[in-house]
Amino acid sequence: MAWALSNVIVKIAKVPALELAFWRLWMGSAVMLAICALARRRLSWSAIRSSAPAGVLFGFTIVLFFAALKQTNVADVLVIGALQPGLVVLVAGRMFGERVAREELLFFAGSIVGIVVFVLGSSETPSWSLEGDLLAVGALVVFTGYFLLSKRVRERIQAVEYMTTVTVVGALVVTPVVFVSGTELGGLRVQDWLWLVLFLAAAQGSHLLVAWAHRQVDATVSSLILLGETPITAASAYVFLGEPVTWLMVVGGAIALGSLSMIVWRATRAGAGQHAPEAGVTGSY
Repeated sequence: MAWALSNVIVKIAKVPALELAFWRLWMGSAVMLAICALARRRLSWSAIRSSAPAGVLFGFTIVLFFAALKQTNVADVLVIGALQPGLVVLVAGRMFGERVAREELLFFAGSIVGIVVFVLGSSETPSWSLEGDLLAVGALVVFTGYFLLSKRVRERIQAVEYMTTVTVVGALVVTPVVFVSGTELGGLRVQDWLWLVLFLAAAQGSHLLVAWAHRQVDATVSSLILLGETPITAASAYVFLGEPVTWLMVVGGAIALGSLSMIVWRATRAGAGQHAPEAGVTGSY
């Protein structure tokens, strides 16, 4: 819910994507370091070394995602991003020992058809951009890598330590990109800072909750739950931004989300039949 509503803030805030990513990551780093200090958590070298690769992916995911939201329809970005659960299921077979059946591949193909139909319908609207859609595809690929890597690393590292390292590394990676691109920092209006603080609370809190949940919930289950972000964001963009919705977008979105839901539902059902949940596994903030 928090992710879905915060996505619209990126579009509302009159701040360039790179500058927004810069402040979001450094403010998020400050918050996470403060949480570590208050909770008396120490960042070990082992935790930093294991979490750093995910931090690199995290930083570039935010840059690509923000840039996509600025360039094209918010609904486009989220529907393209909704392919992530399908990618998770396809890759999770090798990473987590989950079997991928022929039916999953057929449903994944159906979801791609739905995305194509959705984009065709969206291209009729004035706020559509091919460049923005391509940026959304890039964000999808990078975030899928981050999501799967997070699932693996979180098996041995607590959520607070993990997200602190990920956020700080992401900020360190994005900072040179900001300066090399010539992006000017500063000049934000009071309302932009307020939007940024609100976005940070929702987004950083959501990332922390998902990182914590990785030790409690199968990757396929959490992916299915996160599909709910797409329709909520699309509805929010319609209400708060006035982004139009065509009948092709509705049909394509329904096909894509329906196909992806079937993929994750089948994978979850198969996984539940193959093994019982782990006993005694708890996470801590």
